[in-house]
Amino acid sequence: MRAGIALVGSVPLAAGLGMLLAGYGAFGASLEAAPVLDPAVSRFAAGQAWFWPLAGAVTEGVAFAALVWLIVQVQALLRRWRPLLDAPTRHLAGVAAGELLRDTRLIPGVREARIRFTGSPSRPRVRVEVTCRADAAPARIHADLASGPVERYCAAMGMDDLVAVIRFRLDDPPPPPKPVRELV
Repeated sequence: MRAGIALVGSVPLAAGLGMLLAGYGAFGASLEAAPVLDPAVSRFAAGQAWFWPLAGAVTEGVAFAALVWLIVQVQALLRRWRPLLDAPTRHLAGVAAGELLRDTRLIPGVREARIRFTGSPSRPRVRVEVTCRADAAPARIHADLASGPVERYCAAMGMDDLVAVIRFRLDDPPPPPKPVRELV
């Protein structure tokens, strides 16, 4: 998703940089003196009183939508980096996360785990990313996590309704052994 957004955003950026360079004569003097709009478009715009106000309104609407989208993305990024909680709650979350991490790694089939306390004061959540061995059963690990370590974490935080998001990633299976050829 982010690669697609970057690709879509890079097209107008490249077009804008190209126009800027053309305006400074980087592509030759013929483009520097050429009008921005084709003469046919200029004649059409001059004959229609609604053309430029509509073009301006559409441009303003797109710019406003892009600005709102950018603000929402920055807020989401900041919430992921640092939850909007007070210092004692963050400290308590760190201590409880250490215990949750230790208990999660002791579950059979778990190779690695990462814990992150995120969200806002009105919607806090804990995100648990579990890397399992290829032969592990994620359903069993999820049941073990939910009934044990995550429950204790919620109790330690004093938030019985804390949302826990558990994401699983399976290790790649080991490659099959290469057949041994005998030289006769």
